Amino acid sequence: MTSTEPIQSKRSVYDTCDPHYLRQLREKAGMDLVVLARTACLSVAQVRQLESENSEGLFYSDAIKRQAYKRLLMILGAEPPTVEVPEDLRDASKVADAHLNTLDQIVAMSHQPAMNRSTSDVLASGLSKLKEHRQAWSASLLLLGAVGLFLAYGPQPWMDAAPVQTAASEDRSSAKTVSPISESMLVSSAPASAAVVQLPVPVVEPVASVTMAPTPTPTPAPAPAVQTLAAASSQTACAYSSDAMPELTPFVAQKEGKYVYLVSSVNTEICVVDGHKQATAVLLKAGENRSIYGVAPWQVSALQLPKVQLYFQGGRVTIPERATRVKLIEAPVQR
Repeated sequence: MTSTEPIQSKRSVYDTCDPHYLRQLREKAGMDLVVLARTACLSVAQVRQLESENSEGLFYSDAIKRQAYKRLLMILGAEPPTVEVPEDLRDASKVADAHLNTLDQIVAMSHQPAMNRSTSDVLASGLSKLKEHRQAWSASLLLLGAVGLFLAYGPQPWMDAAPVQTAASEDRSSAKTVSPISESMLVSSAPASAAVVQLPVPVVEPVASVTMAPTPTPTPAPAPAVQTLAAASSQTACAYSSDAMPELTPFVAQKEGKYVYLVSSVNTEICVVDGHKQATAVLLKAGENRSIYGVAPWQVSALQLPKVQLYFQGGRVTIPERATRVKLIEAPVQR
C-alpha cells in the first residue's frame, strides 16, 4: 500500500489540477506569477485561474486546461508521474513469445494455397469467377447478337442502285427520241421560202381581279413604364448645388473624411460632389457598393436617398426621411 499511494497521489495531482499544489510549487521555486505565465506562453489570468478554484472560461476545454497545468508543473520542476508496468510486460521471455506468436499468425494468413488442386476445386473457382463477371458476359453476348442481326437484316445498297440506273436509262432514251424531231423542225424553218409552221397558241382567259385587303401592320406593344437608370440620369444633372440642404456629421469620427462609402438596397443613381466641386455620378444596383474619394465637405443626392446606406468617417450616417440631398460635414477625428 505504501508503494502505490505516492503514485496515485501524483496522478491525482496531474489529473485534477490541484491549485494549492501548484501555488506551493511556485512559491517554493520563488518564481513570480508574470514570469511563470510568460515562460509557459500563457496569460497571467490563466495562471491565476489554475492557482485558484475559480472556474472561469479562460480555457477552451478541460483537456487544454490539464495540458497547461502539466506544463506549469514541469517548468516548476515537479516530478512527473510514474507509469506502473503490468506483470505481463515485466517478463522478457513472455514478451518475446507474444511477438513470435503474432509473427506466426501473420505468416499463416499470408500463406498461399497449394497448386495441386483437384478438378472439382478448379471448376468451383471457375464458376465463381463466371458469376462475378456475369454482367460483362451478358453485355458481350447482347453486343454480338446485335451485330449479327444488323448484318443479316441491314440495308442492302446494291438493291437501291437499280432503280436509279433504270431511271437514268429512261432519261437517255427519251432524250434520243426527242432530239431528231427538234433537229428536223429547225432545218425546215431555216429557209426563207419555207412554210411557216404555226404553233397553237394557248388562249389565256382573263382572270378576274381580286381586291386584296391590305395586311394590317402590327402595332408594337406599349413598353412597360419602367424608369431605367439611364432615363433618370438624363433627367437630373450631377453637379454642385448651392441650395440649402440638411448638414450631417458622424456621431463618432474614426477616420478622415477623404472618401464616402455607399451601399444601395435598390437600383438607383447617386450624385456625389466633393469640396472641390468635383461631381461623380454612380449607378448602383441593389446590393452593390462603391467608394468615392475626394475632400470634404460632401454633397450626396439621389431620388431614393433614404434607401441608400451612407458611411462617412468610419461610421454610418442617418439620412432624414424623404430627403433627396444631404451635405456631409467633416468632424475632428477622435484619437
